[in-house]
Amino acid sequence: MRLTNIDCPQCAGQLNQQGDRFYCTSCGSAFNIDYDEADVEYAKLVTEPERTRLLLENNRILLEKNEELRKKFITGERRKEIVQEVKKQGMTFAGAWVYALIIGGMSTLLCIIAVAAIFFSAWKNAEADIAKREQAKIESIEKLSAADIENDKNFLENAIAGGIALEAAKRDKPVKDDDGDETYVEGDPVPVTCRLMKTDKSNSLCIVYKITYKYSEDDITKDIYDCIVIDDISLDETGHIKSDYDCDRVSGDGKDDEWNGYEDADGVFEDNTFPENCKFFRVDI
Repeated sequence: MRLTNIDCPQCAGQLNQQGDRFYCTSCGSAFNIDYDEADVEYAKLVTEPERTRLLLENNRILLEKNEELRKKFITGERRKEIVQEVKKQGMTFAGAWVYALIIGGMSTLLCIIAVAAIFFSAWKNAEADIAKREQAKIESIEKLSAADIENDKNFLENAIAGGIALEAAKRDKPVKDDDGDETYVEGDPVPVTCRLMKTDKSNSLCIVYKITYKYSEDDITKDIYDCIVIDDISLDETGHIKSDYDCDRVSGDGKDDEWNGYEDADGVFEDNTFPENCKFFRVDI
C-alpha cells in the first residue's frame, strides 16, 4: 500500500475527513470515499490514530468522572462517618456531663452528710459535756458541807473580808435615830456567826456581821446585825471551795429600814427572805 497526498480537486485546498466523507477547508466542497480492497487498509491508517485518541480521551473522561464520583462517594461516606462520630462524641460528651453531674451531686451529698455528721457529733458531745458538767455541779453542790468551808481557810477569810468591805462601803454615812441624833459606825463590822445554806440547786454562805454605831454627842452605842450572802459556792476537782465571791446583803421584811439591819443575830435567819426549802448548817468561824 502506498500513501498519496490528497488535495481538493476544485481549489487544491486541504481536505479533512469526517466519517466516510472529505471536506475542503477552503471552498467547502464535500467528497465521498469510494473504497476498494486496497483502500481499506489506508482508511484504517487514517482513522485509527484518531479513533485511538478519541478512545483514550473517552477513557480519560470516564476515569475522571469515576474519580469524581469516587471522591464524592468517599466524601459523602466520610461526612456520614463524621456526623456519626460527632453524634457519638456528643452522646459521649453528654453522657460524661451527666456522669459528672451525678458524681458531683453524690460528692456534694456525701460532703453535706459528713459535715452534718460532724456537727451532730459535736452537738452531741457538747450536750454530753454540758450534762457532765451539770452532773458534776450537782454532785459538788450535794457534797459541799460546813466542814469543807471550815477546812478551806483561804476561802473563808476572803469571804469574811469581802463582807466587811461591802458593809463598810454601804454604811459610810451617819444614821439618825428617832430623836434626830446622829450616829456613826465605830470600827469595822465584826462577823459573829456563819451558816451554809443549801438548796436543791445551789449553796450559799451566809455571814452575819455586828455593826456598832456610836452617838456623836456621848459614848452610847447601838449594835445592828446584818447578813451578807455569797451565792453559788461549790467544790472544785481538788476539793477546794469554788466561788466568784459575788456577795449581797439580805433584805427581808424583818429588817429595820432606818438602821438597815436586825436587832439580833438570830433574827436574820428567822426572816422570810430565804427560800422555804433551804437548810442551814452552822460554820464555825
